Amino acid sequence: MNEKNNDTIFVGEEMEKLAKEIWEVIFRNLENKDNKNNLLTSAAVLLKTSIELYTIALKENSDIERLITEEAVPSIPKLRDGMKHMTNPTLH
Repeated sequence: MNEKNNDTIFVGEEMEKLAKEIWEVIFRNLENKDNKNNLLTSAAVLLKTSIELYTIALKENSDIERLITEEAVPSIPKLRDGMKHMTNPTLH
């Protein structure tokens, strides 16, 4: 495996770890996950924070806009499918 592939794997593992930690914080701060306002507030804070981080890492607004329109927007259906387990819990 070349060095770039190792970096990609490392980033993927680090992203998964960070995502898990963020979800833990979200769940701690949600009194009632069925309350749509609580969910929307969490989403708004995360979106705002993400854009703030991008403004630090990317110098041009157009780079952030491209990332959102060409990368984030097309991923919505896949992400929605992945979240179905959150809204439709399995009964045992």
